[in-house]
Amino acid sequence: MSIIQIVGLIVVLILTILGGIFIALESKKHNLIKWIGLFLFLSIGLTWVFGYGYFSGAEFSDGGMMYRQGLTDIPYLIYQALNFALDKIVFLLVLGGFYAVLSISNGYKKLVSTIAEKLKGKETIAIILVSLIFTAMASLFSQSFVALVFVPFIISVLLEMKLDKITAFSATFGAVLIGLLGATYGSEGLYYFNYYTNISVSTGLLYRLIVLVVAFVLFNFFTVLHARKVLKDKKVNEIEADPFKVSKVDKKAKAWPVVVLFSILFVLIILGYIRWEENFGITIFNEFHKWLLNIKIGNFEIFRAFLGTFSMETYGEFGNWNLFHISTLLMVSGSIIALINGVKFSDFISAIGDGIKKMRLPIGVFVGSYMVMAAVYMAGTMPTVTNLIMKLTSSFNPFVTALDALVVNIFHPDLGLTGYIVGTYLVSAYASNIEILHTIFITLYGFVGLIAPTSGILIIGLSYLDIDYKTWLKYIWMFALGILVILLVLFTVMFYI
Repeated sequence: MSIIQIVGLIVVLILTILGGIFIALESKKHNLIKWIGLFLFLSIGLTWVFGYGYFSGAEFSDGGMMYRQGLTDIPYLIYQALNFALDKIVFLLVLGGFYAVLSISNGYKKLVSTIAEKLKGKETIAIILVSLIFTAMASLFSQSFVALVFVPFIISVLLEMKLDKITAFSATFGAVLIGLLGATYGSEGLYYFNYYTNISVSTGLLYRLIVLVVAFVLFNFFTVLHARKVLKDKKVNEIEADPFKVSKVDKKAKAWPVVVLFSILFVLIILGYIRWEENFGITIFNEFHKWLLNIKIGNFEIFRAFLGTFSMETYGEFGNWNLFHISTLLMVSGSIIALINGVKFSDFISAIGDGIKKMRLPIGVFVGSYMVMAAVYMAGTMPTVTNLIMKLTSSFNPFVTALDALVVNIFHPDLGLTGYIVGTYLVSAYASNIEILHTIFITLYGFVGLIAPTSGILIIGLSYLDIDYKTWLKYIWMFALGILVILLVLFTVMFYI
């Protein structure tokens, strides 16, 4: 690294730190947007310090160019962020519309209030059970965001039970992040990281499972401890923080149609978002899919036509669904619930519009996190940074690798892109250390997801419940420090024993 680069990096870091201090001391209004703006500044600043680079196998090539991002690049970064995140944006819009329709449906209102009433006095069991389900979903499902389908429902129940929004966040969004910390067979990030690096999902699986169990136990210890303190203070009532809170319940309303529909939705999600054939060698769903699409009346292929030729042909079999499939299911489910509950068409349309409005901020901050990624991606910054960090030692070092994983994952909220950009280099240069290298990048991606304002699911959840980022850091710092120490010990054991 040249003197100019060192000076430039110091200037960028100092300005970033000063900006962080200013945001921490300033008003909480639009706090999360300010933090994302600060990291966007840092991301753009790095493009002024480090030149374009790329890897070809184990070799790093310096392009000899600087793709510094400037003011006129910002609209282009928005475009790139939308391009990267479009499927997730569509999903969040549909999710907002879906729950807005549910929240005006009497059956759903009855379901929320009934469950909340029955769980009074059983808060600890409820928190652990809910957390376990969301952690398992995130760890197993092929798409991380699918685990969010039931999050608004559970949040409404937990807040109705007079728990606070930090507890509700931890048991839902937080549990999803724990599942990503110990991703076993799931998440598109794990899949694409493995795809680009040609690593099997079984590589380091036992270690990731250990991390999952330890993190789940430790995380829920803090969550339950916090919840019990909240319950002692009977003044806590944060139902108003729920974007889709339910109003007064009609005692004559019936909840069972919503329960049935939720149950069917849950089963279809399990079938659609676990990679049965690839991970477990189960081929029956693929064979069923081929049979279904070939059903004809004369020459007319019924299901291929009505379900959609492209999406059903390419991704339609169970185990290979993408976010557009679940978005379709939510639209259909919302319409059915509206019909069953006798929701007027005008109210149905108004509710959808209201739900979309409520998702504006979560979508906005999410796009901002992808702008951070787009800036360093377009400038080829992370290969250069990775090369500089990994060359700090002449051979593989787990702690240097961990440093690189932390830095890269902060600026890459998409783990698959990390695999694409630096993964081939890592597995080529350190072929004899694949298992520990893989474990480091996967687990630290999940770790960063719990604390960094560039973490998509984290900032969506914080903005959804209007939780200040600084408040979250105050809550999570002890767990984060503990799990980081545990991870470093694990990396040490893997490398030296």
